[in-house]
Amino acid sequence: MTVWNQVVEVLRESIFAYAQLNNGNLGVGILAVSFLARMALFPLTLRLARLAQIHQDRVRRIQPELDALRARFRNDPRRLAEETQRVFTREHLSLVPLSGLLGGIVQTPVLLALFSAVSQAAAVGGRFLWIGNIARPDVFVAFVVTALTVGSLAAIPQSAGQNRTLMMWLPAIVTMIALSKMAAGIGLYWGVSSAVSVVQTLIVRHHRPVPATVC
Repeated sequence: MTVWNQVVEVLRESIFAYAQLNNGNLGVGILAVSFLARMALFPLTLRLARLAQIHQDRVRRIQPELDALRARFRNDPRRLAEETQRVFTREHLSLVPLSGLLGGIVQTPVLLALFSAVSQAAAVGGRFLWIGNIARPDVFVAFVVTALTVGSLAAIPQSAGQNRTLMMWLPAIVTMIALSKMAAGIGLYWGVSSAVSVVQTLIVRHHRPVPATVC
């Protein structure tokens, strides 16, 4: 058995263990393990979100200069790229924060393993609250999770040049379509993740970090 399969197995068995503590209710097991996994990652994701906010704030401060460069070199893409890079180098900024990339690399295997474990557990089925069978799609679950997704995106400060409508509603539409075809058990996991994202975004917004050099 590979390390990947072992991790998925541990997560799946944890879901079943929590379910057994709640009269065999797999919905409760999925919620519990999803929440605990997200809490384990929360210190890392919160730090990455704060670093991303610092980077965004610093880019926002030099945005007028970047806009001036775009206007000046709109017909010379190569020169525009060079001048833009020069500005970012002067400000000790990278075009893409390395901290975000490294954080994604660390989190992705864990979240994929959790998704796989939840998918396998949800396939067993069972009733949870109003959901007749967590192995089948549930429209209300899809709607609630989509609303949480919109709330999370709405709480994120808008960067200059971003189309806020597109940034909010495109992911919401994708979420609604995906969950309308997926097992409700997966929707429960997705909902926990979205709720944690909302809390994380609110923490970052209300406790803005002191600007610092960001890779």
